[in-house]
Amino acid sequence: MDNKIKVGDIIYFLDAKGEGEVLKVNDTNATILNEHGFEEVYPLNAILKKNNQNNDCLLNAYIPKKLENNFKKTPNKSIFKKKTQLVWEIDVHIENLLDDYYHLSNYEIISKQLDVCEEMILKAQKMKVRKLVIIHGKGQGVLRNEIHQILYSFRLDFKDADYLRYSGGATDIFF
Repeated sequence: MDNKIKVGDIIYFLDAKGEGEVLKVNDTNATILNEHGFEEVYPLNAILKKNNQNNDCLLNAYIPKKLENNFKKTPNKSIFKKKTQLVWEIDVHIENLLDDYYHLSNYEIISKQLDVCEEMILKAQKMKVRKLVIIHGKGQGVLRNEIHQILYSFRLDFKDADYLRYSGGATDIFF
């Protein structure tokens, strides 16, 4: 079995999960472009050239029953917790929702805006969004009050959005 490593070879890491492509080789080390796009230097004795022979040998390798538990996959532990950092922003001004809204009454306009607002809240919960910003405008506060009533019914945490950015015409919702 030939394990002579050269530039362009695809390799496995013997001490870690994953694979990569060889970019440079010297007498003792190889520079590898890993599957995440980072360049790393590995000793030649810590990598194995990927080929069909290696795959067949590894797949057909005999592992005694007593040692099988030692080879179970362990989760990759990291000190960094992956947390969705999604923040959605939606503007519920009627001109952003409908092209032709001039024939609608005020009641129909607010009903459409509240329907879209409620739909976005449900989508944001489903997509595990961290924060949703609803831009409702200042006006007389009718739409704002109606949106806040919906948020009370959903039992969500919310507050007025950043005043400098939205001038008091938006609400932050936290999930």
